[in-house]
Amino acid sequence: MNKRINKFKHRPDVSDDLVKNFFSGKKQGIYVDVGANHPQIDSQSYQLEKLGFQGLLIEPLPSYCRQLEKERTGSVIQAACSNIQNDGKYIDLVEAGVHSTLEQKPIAVGIKSSKKTSVLCMTLDRILKINNIKPGFEFLSIDIEGHEIEMFKGFSIEIWRPQLIMLEDHVIDHKKHNHMTKNNYQLIMRTGLNSWYVPRSENYTLSLFSKLEFFRKYWLAMPLRKLRYAK
Repeated sequence: MNKRINKFKHRPDVSDDLVKNFFSGKKQGIYVDVGANHPQIDSQSYQLEKLGFQGLLIEPLPSYCRQLEKERTGSVIQAACSNIQNDGKYIDLVEAGVHSTLEQKPIAVGIKSSKKTSVLCMTLDRILKINNIKPGFEFLSIDIEGHEIEMFKGFSIEIWRPQLIMLEDHVIDHKKHNHMTKNNYQLIMRTGLNSWYVPRSENYTLSLFSKLEFFRKYWLAMPLRKLRYAK
């Protein structure tokens, strides 16, 4: 709340409490969950919905969509978010449960799958416009297993300016981070594989310890991580 980050890296199991603290216990707001997957397990938007937030659950797999429609109150959009060139097209998705991806193979270490299913692709811009989401909405979660850079090509971040973006990033390169900083977002925290970005105009400060944690994660440890993911 004082916009000072004293600890950069956190376990994923404390993510829900940190998100609620970020919004100061706010009872109403808008979330957009790109790659919603399971209605509750590892969901970044479930706790906000329980508080009273409303939003969009964007998910390409029919099985997860059916679960989301039964267990959540948000609007379920059965689609995969991608670039402008793929908008409106049906593209093969490598089906691997929560690790399903529009990329050629899952990004997660040790996950393999040859099963593919054709899914509708839409840009996030189009989905937000169709559903009358207003710029400056509270929360955006993006977890689409390595297809984030392509998704960004269909998302005008400079127009929508979410207050908090939680972006899955295995940090095997700096492409996602550079995209966010180029668009005037600041990285303030990590919970598990998720990077927290806020508009730079919010003027968060990181303690020396947090800066060291960031440097270790995004620079010192990256060569070994790249090697591990390449295997």
